[in-house]
Amino acid sequence: MKILLALLPLPLLGQIALKPEPASILTFPTKEGAFYQVEAQDGETWKALGEPVKGTGEKVIRTLPVAPDSKFRLTPLSQQWVTVWKDDFKGNSIDRSKWSNEVNGYGGGNNELQYYSEAPKYAFVKDGNLNISVYRDAHTTSDGKTQPYSSARLRTRYRGEWTYGRIEIRAKLPSGEGIWPALWMLPTNSPYGGWASGGEIDIVESKGSAVNKTIGTLHFGDNWPKNTYKGGETKFSGKNAAEDFHTYIVEWKKDEISWFLNGKKWQTIKKEDWFSATAKKSDTAPFDSPFHLIFNVAVGGHFFGGTKQDPKNLPDSAFPQTLQIDYVKVLQWAE
Repeated sequence: MKILLALLPLPLLGQIALKPEPASILTFPTKEGAFYQVEAQDGETWKALGEPVKGTGEKVIRTLPVAPDSKFRLTPLSQQWVTVWKDDFKGNSIDRSKWSNEVNGYGGGNNELQYYSEAPKYAFVKDGNLNISVYRDAHTTSDGKTQPYSSARLRTRYRGEWTYGRIEIRAKLPSGEGIWPALWMLPTNSPYGGWASGGEIDIVESKGSAVNKTIGTLHFGDNWPKNTYKGGETKFSGKNAAEDFHTYIVEWKKDEISWFLNGKKWQTIKKEDWFSATAKKSDTAPFDSPFHLIFNVAVGGHFFGGTKQDPKNLPDSAFPQTLQIDYVKVLQWAE
């Protein structure tokens, strides 16, 4: 195994060992919070090998599926967004190392009308998309609670969670009275208490009866019912949320959170506009702890105002209504 020592900054020199695949193992020290890219020589050029590495302050080991005579270098990354997690749904099934189902039949705290099931019918990967579908399938829980619709709610809790970053999602949303798709985030361990003193980041919410616009919101303040929120909405300039895929982005920084639609910023909320009643020493709480992703399709509930908007007037042929997600990725800023 050869390595170009001259091309590596001295603090990042590593030791190379061989594996019989052929593959190689690169071990190198890291600085906590710094980002690095392992590169392999390809003729006269260097190409990135695998995903960037985020330093922990400890040694990092990377297994490299390359020939034993390959040459490597390690490039520190700076002043750029670096992908730290992604799912492009290219397989035939949901990646359970990234996603779990949350099963719930009690209206999600909003008096909703769906049962969140773990059955594959309601959440599956097909043709390069994650599909979350709501059906007019009634379900009765063991204690006798019946919901007239069934859907799915997926989350990355304990599988993917981040503090700050750029969350990018390309998705096509369902439509119809009472249909409520949501792409959002909650704190994993909620160090500032329960909802909503622990915070909530709504990347995308949509009312199925108003798919010409998208909604972005922060929830914060004190525990319910003393909670509050701040956010807004913007309209699509072309095809609406249900007619085509669109790219939705939230840039979550320590002192502000911004929303983008198809690359155009449409809303920014600054830290002066949010607070947590339970945080005594932090002016950035509750949006300064690890959050995880949640994707779901709900039906009805308080989101629609004074009425639940039960889509009972929709014909059976209108179901399923499906949220399609082409990809999701999380990037963090390399200083």
